[in-house]
Amino acid sequence: MTTSATQHAIGALKLTRLHLDHPSVIPARVLRDTCTEAIARLQLNEPHADDLGRLWCALFAVLPRGFLPHVTLTREPATPFACVITDATGNLVDRQLGKTIEGITELIRLRHGAPSAARTAEGRGENGGATA
Repeated sequence: MTTSATQHAIGALKLTRLHLDHPSVIPARVLRDTCTEAIARLQLNEPHADDLGRLWCALFAVLPRGFLPHVTLTREPATPFACVITDATGNLVDRQLGKTIEGITELIRLRHGAPSAARTAEGRGENGGATA
């Protein structure tokens, strides 16, 4: 029977507790190696998980005011990213699968237009270029 990456990680965490309670039973080297292997296996399961935040930020930057991106990963290697776009009331506006962050962002930008200069300036805490 093979263990899943999640089961492997749980086992590594249990070894940590055993090492802390009984350092002579589980050497630190074994604990380190087991944790490193568990992390590698978890990362193989979701290789693009770290990119979801970048994808959300990239989509948010190109969407009109009031639209929100919702991002996730797919199980398809050819298109690992997916998103749905909703308006301020939660209605579905668009959906898209993509291979890269740049590709999916560009497709959404072309469909919905670039943000106004006021939104970009407002995001930096400025008043949109107006003078007092």
